Amino acid sequence: METTTNIKKEELKTLNDKIKELYEKAKELKEKRNNANEEVKLHKEKRENINKIVKEKIELIRNLKKERGELLIEFKELKVNKDSINQKIQQLETIIETKCPSLEKERELVAEIESYKKLLEKSNVIDELNKKIAEISEEISEFVKKSAEEHKQVLENAKISAESHQKLIEIYSQINKLKEKSKELYKKLKEHNNKENITEREEKEENNKNPE
Repeated sequence: METTTNIKKEELKTLNDKIKELYEKAKELKEKRNNANEEVKLHKEKRENINKIVKEKIELIRNLKKERGELLIEFKELKVNKDSINQKIQQLETIIETKCPSLEKERELVAEIESYKKLLEKSNVIDELNKKIAEISEEISEFVKKSAEEHKQVLENAKISAESHQKLIEIYSQINKLKEKSKELYKKLKEHNNKENITEREEKEENNKNPE
């Protein structure tokens, strides 16, 4: 009987040790899942901030292109570009220098030169706008890459979190089964001990009735 009791106690201890071990694993998985969730939150915030910057820069490019488009209208209407404007200015200046025009004609030519110079200034503005648009476009490309990297981190950590959570469910299922088994074994052990106690008591009573 004592041997049976010891065996049951050993089984119960083994079960409880296993439950304890599973709780430790569950604790580690919880920490892993929670850390992954924090990483998801962190990288989502970073991604959203980057996307916000990208959106702002896209809006900036849209405004710059609009400004450039308004300036280009005049060039399209006049069918000129920077090179042709420079050539025209040189031609007019050459006429003034070599043809010795009348004062009135010279004034007309100077006014025309000034008009072309204003166009040239606008052309320089267009060049600056093109430069800004190109620079911002490059910045957007870099930010898009960073956003993609943050998104990748979100997915990777979300996967870790989901896998850890699934393992937690499985472990808690194992724990519950082992707890039921432990409870049943404890019940049997208690019943067994009660029977032993009753048997011992009955034997004592019997001995008391029939002393040698």
